[in-house]
Amino acid sequence: MRRSLKLSLFALVLAGLVGGSFAYFVAQKSVTLTIDGQSREVSTYASTAGEILADEGLSPAAHDVVLPAPDQAVRDGDTVVLNRARPLALTVDGVRSEVYTTALSVEAALEQLGYREDDLVLSASRSERLPLDGMDLAIQTPKAVTLVADGQQRVVNTIAATAGELLAEQGIALSPTDRTSLAATQPLMNAMVLRVSRIQVTDVAEVQPIDYQTVETPDAGALEGTRTVTQRGVEGAQTVTFRVTVTDGVETAREQVGVTVTTAPVDQQVAVGTKPKPEPAPAAGGAPATADGLNWAALAKCESGGRPDAVSGTGKYRGMYQFSQSTWNAVGGSGDPAAASAAEQTQRAQMLYARSGAGQWPHCGPRLFG
Repeated sequence: MRRSLKLSLFALVLAGLVGGSFAYFVAQKSVTLTIDGQSREVSTYASTAGEILADEGLSPAAHDVVLPAPDQAVRDGDTVVLNRARPLALTVDGVRSEVYTTALSVEAALEQLGYREDDLVLSASRSERLPLDGMDLAIQTPKAVTLVADGQQRVVNTIAATAGELLAEQGIALSPTDRTSLAATQPLMNAMVLRVSRIQVTDVAEVQPIDYQTVETPDAGALEGTRTVTQRGVEGAQTVTFRVTVTDGVETAREQVGVTVTTAPVDQQVAVGTKPKPEPAPAAGGAPATADGLNWAALAKCESGGRPDAVSGTGKYRGMYQFSQSTWNAVGGSGDPAAASAAEQTQRAQMLYARSGAGQWPHCGPRLFG
C-alpha cells in the first residue's frame, strides 16, 4: 500500500475516535437531585427524571411526589425533586384514619392536612420529624358543645374527644339510671348538643278501695218487688305498688308491679220478695183500684178516707194522697191537688213513689203492700 493512502486511513480513524469522545462528553449533564429537602449534584447521562432516580437506586412509591414527571426529559442544570410520602395513622377527636403526607415534621403535616389552630392538643411535639415509615398522631380540636344538664343549658368550649370525656371534664357524674343523648364513646364535633337526663325509678304504694258485691236472696215472706238490705256492704282495701319513672322531675312512666289485699270487702245482702201480691180492694171515691200492682186504694183510704177532695185540718195536705202543694208541683201537678181527678192524683202518687218510695207516707205507706 502506498504510504500516502496509509496516512489518510489513519487520519480518518483518529478523527472518529476524537469525535466519539467529544460526543460522549457533550451527552453528560449535571443535575441537582433533591430528596426530602436534601439536595446534591449528580452527573448523569440519563435523559428523564425517572431514569435519573433509577440510576440513584430510588423507586418512587404511589404517594410520592416527583418533579418533573418521571417520563419528562431532563437537561443540564435542571433539578429533580423526590418528596417521599409517609404513612400517618391520624386520630382526630377519636376518629381514626390513614393518610399519607410528604411533610417532614409534625408541624408541616398539620399545615398540609389543614389543622392550623394554635390550641390543638397533640400526641407529639410539633417540631418532631416524621420518620419514613410513618407514625401515629392524635389530635384533639377545640369544639363548642351545648351541654344541657340539671336544669341548665350552656355552651362549653372543650378539647374533650368524646361525650364521656366532656362530662368528666365538667364534673358531671351519672347514676346507673341516668341517660345521655350521646353515648360515652361518641366522638364530639363542633355545635353538638349533649343532654343529660336525670332518671329516678322508685316503687310507690297506694291504698285503693275494693268495691263490695251485692248478693240477692229470695224472700218468700216478702211481696214481689220489695228489696230489703239485710246486711250492708263494706268496701275493702288493697295496697297497689307502682314502679314510677321520673325524668328531670317529671313523671314519665308508671307500671303496676304488685297488689296486696289488706282488708277484704263485705258483700251486701239483699232479700228480694217473691210472695205474689194480693188482689186490691175496690177504690173509694172512684179512684183506680190499683196502679203498678200496689194497693193505692188502701193508701188513699188511710190518708183521706179515699176522698179526692179531702183537705187536712191545717189545710197544708190535700187530696186522696194528702199532697203538699210543693210535692204536687214537684211531680208535675198544677193547681190545687184536691181539685184534680182521682185518676190524676193516683198518677202523681205513682210518680212520687217511683222517685222516693213509700216513705213519702210515713204512717200509711205500708198499706201499699197490704
